[in-house]
Amino acid sequence: MPTPRILVVEDNPDLRVEIVDYLLFCQYRASGVGNVHDMQQALRYEHWNMLLLDLTLPDGDGLNVARELRKTYGLQLGIIMVTARGQVEDRIDGISAGADAYLIKPINLRELKVTIDHLGQRLGGQPSLETSTLAQWRLDAMSLELICPNAERVALTVTESLLLKTLLEQPGQPVSRDRLCECLPPGSHQDDTRRLDSILSRLRSKAKKETGLNLPIHTLRNKGYTFEGNRRASDKSW
Repeated sequence: MPTPRILVVEDNPDLRVEIVDYLLFCQYRASGVGNVHDMQQALRYEHWNMLLLDLTLPDGDGLNVARELRKTYGLQLGIIMVTARGQVEDRIDGISAGADAYLIKPINLRELKVTIDHLGQRLGGQPSLETSTLAQWRLDAMSLELICPNAERVALTVTESLLLKTLLEQPGQPVSRDRLCECLPPGSHQDDTRRLDSILSRLRSKAKKETGLNLPIHTLRNKGYTFEGNRRASDKSW
């Protein structure tokens, strides 16, 4: 793969600078942030191939962060956990949460380089973002955003996010209005279909205005709604 872009997520500023400087010396493209919020912003506005992720961060637990990243980016984002937690159970937890590699502090920089190179070979065999994950509509549950096939992002309300999550879980399949009404905020009537229709209509208009794309949520008479955007070519139900 081309020279990887690596984001170092480490709250210790001295260690963060040391790692980033070493990666730059090794001819990688690297930058560092000190917390989950800054990591989310960096991932939102730039493309990264790998993450060096500390497990103990001031605004989040690294294991939970890794799980959410895996849900959002699949195997196309390499995750290297860097932590002082060195017990066998800690390693198992890290790999189970989605880490490609698990390195113990103090970091051996040569081991880090070998790990990055090895992970780069694996990532080089993955389909490109443009032809796989980003060719579909995706929900970023961490930032409450809809990621569109053209890589544009649409900010969502909590209700919009819950509705999209329900529809995306069953692409191409009808979801009843009653089921979708369960996603409406407290105080709504369970059969408040008029409000449901209004929210989905506004969401489609917002997506069109902000991305230029038609959000593929379709109304099915007497059945509810369906999301048609993420069907696979091999799907026999077309």
